[in-house]
Amino acid sequence: MQRLLLASLSAALLAAVVPGCRSPAAKVGASSKPVLSPDARPAPRVGLSAEEIKKGAKLSLGKCVRCHQLYDPATYQDTEWRAWMVKMSRKAHLKPEQEELLSRYFAAFRP
Repeated sequence: MQRLLLASLSAALLAAVVPGCRSPAAKVGASSKPVLSPDARPAPRVGLSAEEIKKGAKLSLGKCVRCHQLYDPATYQDTEWRAWMVKMSRKAHLKPEQEELLSRYFAAFRP
């Protein structure tokens, strides 16, 4: 009986902790901004090689999409996008070279 109670309490605690970094306000569909598919890739362009696109996509999945949707960079004004990149780079604890790569990667989605 005690084992069953302990197992139930453990399961309840685990269920409360497992959702990860998603806050209640960060639920999918909570924003009116358009989103990209998590596996979206920009077209190769000058200044961004196919290898950098691959690394940027992996970094995006590991540092951005793990906590929220992939918001479409093309729908933001330049100053608004830069402000979000600064804020989210800090929250994601990006190294300077990661921040630089992600900035160029996301810029490839912008017109």
